[in-house]
Amino acid sequence: MSTLLQVLVSGVLVGGLYGVISSGLSLSFGITRIVNFAHADFVTIGMYLSVVAVSALGSFGLFLTPVFGLAIGLLGVLVYLLLLRRTAVGATTEDEAHLPQIVITAALGIFIQSLLLAVFTSTDRSVNTVLDGAWRAGGLSLSKAQVVAFVIAAVAFAVLDLVVNRTEFGRGLRAVVDDADAAAMVGVNRRRVFSISIGIGVSLAGLAGGLLATYQTVNPTTGFGYLALAFVTVVLGGLGSIRGAFIAGMVIGVVQQATATYVALDLQNQAVWIGFLVVLLVRPLGLFGKRVMT
Repeated sequence: MSTLLQVLVSGVLVGGLYGVISSGLSLSFGITRIVNFAHADFVTIGMYLSVVAVSALGSFGLFLTPVFGLAIGLLGVLVYLLLLRRTAVGATTEDEAHLPQIVITAALGIFIQSLLLAVFTSTDRSVNTVLDGAWRAGGLSLSKAQVVAFVIAAVAFAVLDLVVNRTEFGRGLRAVVDDADAAAMVGVNRRRVFSISIGIGVSLAGLAGGLLATYQTVNPTTGFGYLALAFVTVVLGGLGSIRGAFIAGMVIGVVQQATATYVALDLQNQAVWIGFLVVLLVRPLGLFGKRVMT
């Protein structure tokens, strides 16, 4: 019983970070319909920034993680304005827009990886902080880094959910999703909404990366694994559902931990894919799929 509880808790802690990465991707796709294959490379940037900060400042460098998230979000806005804006608002159909989006963002991801490789080499990097080690409670071993990272991730998601569902800006987001033309008629600036949505999504990816660096090693291609997980999580949670993405992230974390504990460590990702296919057979729109942001 204690092993099962350990699996559930560890899975939720790890999955919370998957959820934040994926909720950012779900938000940006749900609003802009931009397919961003470079999303997880911003996770890698966040991880490297944390490595640099901790190397220079020690554990105090961790306090810069939210700042790095905001800075990466601004970088995301710049990428949208320079590379993706025309594909989002200039195409006449989604099919016409998606091909250039895939090409542009895939090329951007390769560029980011190449730049990181040139600066940091291919060596795995990690950090040592006051969050190393574990707390023990009730027979459970709780990684300090994972607990703190999950709490920050949960707060970040709660703020996102509040903004989307309880603010004037959030109503503008949902209006653009429901009917962009009608939203424009009542004064919602579509271009502004798109750029901010991309910025928020990428910012969450960068924040998650900074948190992941406290207990995961990083190299220039680390983001590739998170990209696959992010897309699976977004679809599993339901396209456009940020709540669904966050919950699905925790579900995937539990599936990975359970597979690693009871089956084999090497099969944890395969188990996620099998579960993903089973869910889609039963619910093609995902667990929480619907046509509007939730």
